[in-house]
Amino acid sequence: MRLILVLFLSTAFVLWKPATCSEWTAVKRTVKIPWDLEGTSLLIKTNYTAGSDEMIRVRMLDESNTWVDTVRVKLSSPMQYYIGSCTSDYIDLPVQPPDEVENIWKLGKTETTIIITCNGVEVLNYMFTNSSLSSCDTTWGGDVVEQIKFNSVDTASEFYKAAGCSAFAVEGSTQGNWNDDTEPGTSITITCIHNYVLLGDNAVITCLDNRTWSSEQVQCRLL
Repeated sequence: MRLILVLFLSTAFVLWKPATCSEWTAVKRTVKIPWDLEGTSLLIKTNYTAGSDEMIRVRMLDESNTWVDTVRVKLSSPMQYYIGSCTSDYIDLPVQPPDEVENIWKLGKTETTIIITCNGVEVLNYMFTNSSLSSCDTTWGGDVVEQIKFNSVDTASEFYKAAGCSAFAVEGSTQGNWNDDTEPGTSITITCIHNYVLLGDNAVITCLDNRTWSSEQVQCRLL
């Protein structure tokens, strides 16, 4: 009896292990995937573009396996979005993505906002409290998403993986901006341009396994 209990607890722990999928994985629809969306943003790769009318459609579930709601992106022209419990119909994205052959969408969530980017361009920053529907904030607010599932009618999503560390900029540095979705384990060295001096204990910062930078205090100051 003791052995059975230990095995059960071990299995449960593995089920709810935070997502660490750093390689592109083929989408399998209707399969539940453990994913703490508030902690790790989701990258989706597709070759479909504006005007194809294909659909990205991701369902969200909480830790108790209860459906939270769904986020959809319709690759129409113009492209549109829908957030279950927040919007009553499809709405044009405030910023239309750049026209690329291969598109990488990033779906992220905080306790107050859903953020969608495409090829590094933020196309939606949706605050739940801005919805005219009272169900929006009560449904999505807080740390609620622990699983995702690509819907059976999702016709656009081809591959997915966990996003890396977010983009950032250091004014006065030789590079200036560092790209979004840096892989965990990657270290970068910040150097300052002429007439600027480095502030901070270490010029080398690393993208950690939890997809945050080891330091956000590095700055270049004008002499």
